[in-house]
Amino acid sequence: MSDHPTRTRSANDSHGLNQDLACFHSWRLLIATLATPLAWFAQMFIGEVLTAQACSLSDARHPGATPAWVMPSMMVLSVACFVAGIAGVVVAWRTVIFTRTRREQALGERARRVTELEWFLARVSALSSAMFMFGLVSTDLAVLVVSPCGRW
Repeated sequence: MSDHPTRTRSANDSHGLNQDLACFHSWRLLIATLATPLAWFAQMFIGEVLTAQACSLSDARHPGATPAWVMPSMMVLSVACFVAGIAGVVVAWRTVIFTRTRREQALGERARRVTELEWFLARVSALSSAMFMFGLVSTDLAVLVVSPCGRW
């Protein structure tokens, strides 16, 4: 038998409940912490590469027409990164709720310390996801408003 965090325990097994509370859910916290920032980074990095490739055909003295594939590919990239960012925000929020519930149930010293740490990290990931989601929305609006090869 393993102490995997998703294993179910009987309601009468208080030692098992306390032991289950001492498990740290690292994958959930990792996804909650990194999904939205990585979506923003991917949007910025891939978007800059696409724009640089499309705009390398023209310069300031001889502006060229934007290739037809630039705007659709930027829109697809923006939507994909926005969906990934929303998924990161949802996982972060659900992790905050999950850890808050676990924090209230912690009985032992070790279980209380683990749940306090997990609760703190969940709140940090929720704040980080919210900030990067703001960056994603701002970048999406810039993609819609600003011409990729125009003068800024």
